[in-house]
Amino acid sequence: MVKVLLADNQHLTAAGLTHWLQNQQGYHVVGLATNKDELSTLLQKHKPDLLIADYTINGQLSIDDLRISHSFSPDTNILILSSDDDRHRILQVLQLEVKGFLNKQSTQQEVMSAIKAIVKGEKFFSQQVLNIMLESSAKVREVSQELTEREKELLKLLAKGYSTQRAADEMNLSPHTIHTHRKNIIKKLNIKSPTQFVLHAIDLKLIVLP
Repeated sequence: MVKVLLADNQHLTAAGLTHWLQNQQGYHVVGLATNKDELSTLLQKHKPDLLIADYTINGQLSIDDLRISHSFSPDTNILILSSDDDRHRILQVLQLEVKGFLNKQSTQQEVMSAIKAIVKGEKFFSQQVLNIMLESSAKVREVSQELTEREKELLKLLAKGYSTQRAADEMNLSPHTIHTHRKNIIKKLNIKSPTQFVLHAIDLKLIVLP
């Protein structure tokens, strides 16, 4: 059973999402946080697998609150579901290593696709967010050295959010070898943040935009 915590003070949105998720097999909504104190308390109490949060809820929950709350439940994956269209704020949120970011206009199918991907350890971003990521990193994404086929294969997995162990299992390599390849990729592509794995994978056509 996947434990889901919601953080949103738009009551109709939260109620609809709760009802919908509770009717999906294998998901259980453990609570709803409407401010940072409730979020911290519920994260510590339930240690959810997934936090679906909006950080623009009338000053009750901010980007900094999300950053701090991560310390209460570091294994909780975060999916942002927000109507925010401010490019600067979105880039700030992406630096928190969130696993997914969708607009509140997303369809139920898109939300479920994001949830399923994140629960599997992968990442899922809306087209709008991907466009912002690509625009903001156009200069950073200049490839300084060519990647080997193994490195390209690993970059694709890292862009999807695979851990070192999961990538090792997928590629039938040792975690040490994966770690070495990862360091080489970071050096060759001058990667500064986790989101840049996604950007380079898109540039090299290792993954396609949804």
